Amino acid sequence: MYYMVILEQIVLAGMKFNEKIKALRKAADMSQQELADKIHIHVTHLSKMENGHLVPSIDIVQRLMKVFAVSADQLLNEDEKSVVDIQNHEFNEQIAMINQLDEDEKNALIKIINSMLTKKRMKDLLDGKFKM
Repeated sequence: MYYMVILEQIVLAGMKFNEKIKALRKAADMSQQELADKIHIHVTHLSKMENGHLVPSIDIVQRLMKVFAVSADQLLNEDEKSVVDIQNHEFNEQIAMINQLDEDEKNALIKIINSMLTKKRMKDLLDGKFKM
């Protein structure tokens, strides 16, 4: 089995709840509409939360915790000095689908990926961007 998780780190220290939501959404490369769809609310509702004009229900906070894989403390506590790893959900969904392929299909896909990466390394090497 092949598992891969792409992470980006974001520091949430000193941010208010609404700032954290916006920062987490942007770090996850999601539009307001995409996040609103994921947590099953209207985009206007999310916009008001991000602007600090609306306090979400516990249910919505729980959905946000699930989408961003963060704890309640990380989301709600302004003094929480935490670094949060943001997962690329779309990429992770694709990896999950790849894991459902049979072994021959997985191996073929890995060969394609390796070929593309080798091509990129060679181009970078020729352009002087890559050091051995």
